[in-house]
Amino acid sequence: MKGTAIAIGTFDGVHRGHQLILAETRGLAAANGLESVAYTFESPPRLFRESGGPSLLLPPGVKRRLLASWVDRVVAASFPAVRDLEPDAFVDRVLIGELACRLVVVGSSFRFGRERRGDSAGLAAYGTERGVHVHVTPPLEIAGAPVSSTRIRAHLQAGEIERAAELLGRPPMLLGTVQPGDRIGRTLGFPTANLSVDTHVMLPAAGIYFAHALGAVVPSHALVYIGTRPTLSGVEPRCEVHLLTAPDRELYGLSLEIHLLRRIREDRRFPSLDALRAQMQNDLAHARGLEASFPIPIPPAAG
Repeated sequence: MKGTAIAIGTFDGVHRGHQLILAETRGLAAANGLESVAYTFESPPRLFRESGGPSLLLPPGVKRRLLASWVDRVVAASFPAVRDLEPDAFVDRVLIGELACRLVVVGSSFRFGRERRGDSAGLAAYGTERGVHVHVTPPLEIAGAPVSSTRIRAHLQAGEIERAAELLGRPPMLLGTVQPGDRIGRTLGFPTANLSVDTHVMLPAAGIYFAHALGAVVPSHALVYIGTRPTLSGVEPRCEVHLLTAPDRELYGLSLEIHLLRRIREDRRFPSLDALRAQMQNDLAHARGLEASFPIPIPPAAG
């Protein structure tokens, strides 16, 4: 088996800090004649450790595809299968025994093994004993603070799309399947696709967003509504997409990839459907004014 250079991490979001680790892994692998590998988890550890609402930045399939653009191979492991391994057992059984590891790249805050007992310094010590070189990548700082998934989530919760995009190195992304809705948007003159998003993926702050819509449709600019529809006395969060280029087919059952570009306004209750319709016309005019500044990317990031 060819030896490997392995980047280890949760890689939630595959943000710019992760990209630095992946780029260093790829470069070190090439320099040492090794296969570059990204080792991550199909379901991130935070889903097993924490309770609460949706918290992931990407669905697992999209994360794997983004990782695959950086390395030769992606290993998406089962966290429960390795959760109880002591740090040295993880190195011996998984990194060396299963993956023929010769070189490891991790971030400085890396933790691993049973009850997160292992850290980057411990990994370096294990590696020295076993002939595995460990490279620790310092955190990437932007605007005076390290890039992190936690920081990106905070920006999304505040509706700060541009700040989140700066840390991600790309626009925040939503991916989902179009499901039948109640067609109220159609009656208002704004037909929308009701997008079913992975329940583990967090939605940004409620509001109206300008976006790119890609995937199984003609690529289009779009208006995206995220919220509970207070004017209609709604309760459940919704993600509804109005394509600025009319679709050329029925959308039910198709996947859409949404790149959020700007937050146009917050969500709010309107006194009547006529008032809501008037605001939607204003939102559309705002979006039309942004189209020229945001050419549509080809191909979509999710594949």
